[in-house]
Amino acid sequence: MASFRDLLTSTKASIREVTTAEADDLRKAEGAVVLDVREPDEYEQGAIPGSMHIPRGTLETNIEMRVPDHGTSLVVICAGGTRSAFAAKTL
Repeated sequence: MASFRDLLTSTKASIREVTTAEADDLRKAEGAVVLDVREPDEYEQGAIPGSMHIPRGTLETNIEMRVPDHGTSLVVICAGGTRSAFAAKTL
């Protein structure tokens, strides 16, 4: 069985990570949706204006209702990069 660190390393190798400036460019130029996968209490403490909030624990059951167009570009964020990496891999 792979360790958590191995899973995270493998996941991060399979997704594209961007800087905050690149994320903002994607949002402005391509209409990418900023998807915040933090817990509700974290989101309430501060969020990127206009971001969509779907906690990581409910992502798979809610994403299609909230983003029905499968061609929509997503910039997935969290507090430290771990939840967003796993969420991006799932999507």
